[in-house]
Amino acid sequence: MQVNVTFRQTDSSDPLKAYAEKKVKKLKKYLNSSFEAKVVLSVDKKNRQKATINIFSNSGINIQGEELSIDMYSSIDLAVAKVERQIKKHRQKLRAYSHKSSPNVAKMNIYASESFYDTEDEYKEEEPVVIKSSNVTFEYLTVKEAVMKFDFKQQEVLPFTNKENNRTSIVYLKKDGNYGLMEF
Repeated sequence: MQVNVTFRQTDSSDPLKAYAEKKVKKLKKYLNSSFEAKVVLSVDKKNRQKATINIFSNSGINIQGEELSIDMYSSIDLAVAKVERQIKKHRQKLRAYSHKSSPNVAKMNIYASESFYDTEDEYKEEEPVVIKSSNVTFEYLTVKEAVMKFDFKQQEVLPFTNKENNRTSIVYLKKDGNYGLMEF
């Protein structure tokens, strides 16, 4: 998560900037690393301290929180709390999207690449070594819902059953930061 702090109609302060960055970075536990945060700290004509926080994601999710108070630190705390509530509300909506009937469950194994070959050319006859194994639930989602859900889950891939064509699909994050979709 990248955090940019901007000061408007006020002098910049390193402790205030560090405080804002620290508070906003705590939201990372709810978000995927593909999010960007912009914090604007300003003072209005009545000498009230204003903190505005905008969170942007690659999938199009934009969340904003803005608060006014007599103390800039309080404004930052209140704005972060507001954004946190919005993120939690958004996550609840994603949970509501899931299909109500029993979901499909599959087992996903990650194998060690060196366990397939003895040398560079000889294929092993034994079973490959499993590094990681987990049960994966295939939820009934549209592609847009799957991408939104993927942003909030911190995993390598998100398998799902596509509502639009009833096919098994997988959303994953590509090296260039874009999303990939595989359909079977």
